Amino acid sequence: MTNLKNFQAIWRPKIDQQLQTDLIAISDDAEFAQMMCYAVLNGGKRLRPLLTLAVLSSFNVSVTPNLLKLATAVEWVHSYSLVHDDLPAMDNDLWRRGQPSVHAKFGESSAILVGDALLTGAFQVVSEANALAANVQKVSDEQVITIIRQLSRYAGANGMVIGQIHDMQNHGHQKSDVTYDWLLNDVYAPKTAALISYATDIGGKLSQEMASTLVHPKTQYDLYQFGYDFGLAFQIQDDIDDFDQDNDEAVDSLPHLVGMAAAKRTRNDLLADARQRLTNIAQREASFDRQLLDEFLDLIGESV
Repeated sequence: MTNLKNFQAIWRPKIDQQLQTDLIAISDDAEFAQMMCYAVLNGGKRLRPLLTLAVLSSFNVSVTPNLLKLATAVEWVHSYSLVHDDLPAMDNDLWRRGQPSVHAKFGESSAILVGDALLTGAFQVVSEANALAANVQKVSDEQVITIIRQLSRYAGANGMVIGQIHDMQNHGHQKSDVTYDWLLNDVYAPKTAALISYATDIGGKLSQEMASTLVHPKTQYDLYQFGYDFGLAFQIQDDIDDFDQDNDEAVDSLPHLVGMAAAKRTRNDLLADARQRLTNIAQREASFDRQLLDEFLDLIGESV
């Protein structure tokens, strides 16, 4: 199994190339297409598509061009959310990844429309992915519909969008009764964990369809839960890293609510549960190599 550093070195450029190809082709207006490229290709970890590809690799499933394209669709949704999150009506950020945010560079109305186009474009990417595949490599129509259903669910009013709604309530102390459970379940889970759990969940579903490598019915749930735990831990680590900034912006993040030590304990508990999910899968699935997914967890802080 390739280690994570090598895996990223191989697949991040391929993800970026796929994104660029699709972004340029999405609009007949070259100027608007370049705005979209600016929004998506302006840096970024590509964490979500990498997780989908890592699950496929963990089950020794070859990443065909259509699977790569399917994996990148979530990055369109993630990028749209960042464009809209930076808007004056939301976080009012003029910078993103060290460069002017989309609305700072192109204007607020253009940024809104870039975000709209990225969100809708994600589903075009999914629907067209099989055009890149030979017949034996095509994903079934049923699976394509499942991916569209899952992506729209985790991105929408019961997923990332409602998480953003609640997150806005948590700015400027607009909500007076912020609790531990509300913050984790109503803000962090839909805002951040939803699309990350989508990425690992879809990786499992595609592994099962393309290679029939998942033999136990509980494995799919453990893959979803691994992503969910990872997503929550990822958000808590972000809060730990941004403690001073959140304090200046009057945001009740978890470290502010329960203290830094308790926040780190929650993060570590989530990472421990995520590793247990990998142990569960490894005990059931002879084809599963957990190394890559373990190394994703190592990206988050120091679990001590």
